[in-house]
Amino acid sequence: MSDKDGGLDTKDGKNKTAKMSMDQALAELEQARKTIDEKDKMITDLTAQLKEANDVLEAQEKSKLIGAILPRSTFKMDELVGKSVEDLKNILATLDQATPPKVNSVRFGVLAADVSDREKGLTVGDLSVVTAVKRKAQGVA
Repeated sequence: MSDKDGGLDTKDGKNKTAKMSMDQALAELEQARKTIDEKDKMITDLTAQLKEANDVLEAQEKSKLIGAILPRSTFKMDELVGKSVEDLKNILATLDQATPPKVNSVRFGVLAADVSDREKGLTVGDLSVVTAVKRKAQGVA
């Protein structure tokens, strides 16, 4: 038989076409491995870039949330910086639900009242400016 008859070599008994196909397949396999390695490296690089971008966005969101929380609470900056974005959102949501004290609240008290009156256990009515002036005029204070 000759090469025209299916590429069979009568001396060796091997098929030259099959040998060429095997060499080509191995070369393509090696090329595919290189392509996969390049793509794996690209995926790793893109993942690192995505992580950096997410860190920047998270830092921006944290700073915005901290800026909204600080004036409305007694938290210190150090306490808030260590918290996650989710925790900061929860704190802000809690602050949004809280009702601020009213101006006429007992908590603020009367500015002109004597502090020592509070220490004496006097009631809110006794802390009024008029009552304080009457007590001082009578010498009770």
